[in-house]
Amino acid sequence: MREAAEGTFETVLSVAGPATLDVAVDYGLIRVRAGDPGSVRIRGILRARRWFFGWVSVENRIRQLESKPPVEQSGTTIQVGAVAGRWLFRGIALYLEITVPADTRIRALADSGDIRVEGIAGAVDCETDSGDVELSAIHGNVRASADSGSIRIREVAGRVNAEADSGDIEALEIAGEIEAATDSGDIRISQTVAAPVRAEADSGGIRVQLAPGAGYNVSAETDHGRITVPEMEWRTRSKQEVDGRIGGGGPLVDLETDSGDIDIA
Repeated sequence: MREAAEGTFETVLSVAGPATLDVAVDYGLIRVRAGDPGSVRIRGILRARRWFFGWVSVENRIRQLESKPPVEQSGTTIQVGAVAGRWLFRGIALYLEITVPADTRIRALADSGDIRVEGIAGAVDCETDSGDVELSAIHGNVRASADSGSIRIREVAGRVNAEADSGDIEALEIAGEIEAATDSGDIRISQTVAAPVRAEADSGGIRVQLAPGAGYNVSAETDHGRITVPEMEWRTRSKQEVDGRIGGGGPLVDLETDSGDIDIA
């Protein structure tokens, strides 16, 4: 049996000052991490996804992408992946390993694939239709979206906005404002610095760990579940609705789920 076609490419680019990375794959993996200042290193693996009529065309396109990697640079903006033309990637998976200066701004898009970003000081914006998003040690603001997959975010110094249609959301050790919403899945949040929190789940539970020793205003509601909260000053209290203050009050924690429990600690 003939082996599946495979190819690789590697490109190193120089940038002066903060850079912007736009990266997109139809199928595969995007992984971005902090590297040397002033340098962007891009390594790609190209793999035929399956046997089907037109195999020779797939192999020829892999060789074409090897010889002319799908990378474009305009000043401090670098585009990687589908910038070469989406038709070139038909039947091909692209796995990317990219290192960038820490202050780079990241925009990553995957139709069917995972996105992983770590150690970045700039803003990070990620979206996948089918796959997971994993972000860690980010000093800028974060936006993450997944149609079908989980979102896991850890150690962020800025604001976090996370949205999933079908999947869990974790946003842990966050030092800024948090907004999280999922149609089907659980939400788990923890803060290191008091800031507003808004979390909404249609079908799933919500668990929030507040910043130690901080004050908050709290509003929590569940249609079919229970609510657990620490000692607080009540304005409204029932099995399925809570409104009050913790530690004298502070940023608003606004939590709502249709079917699931809410736990605040």
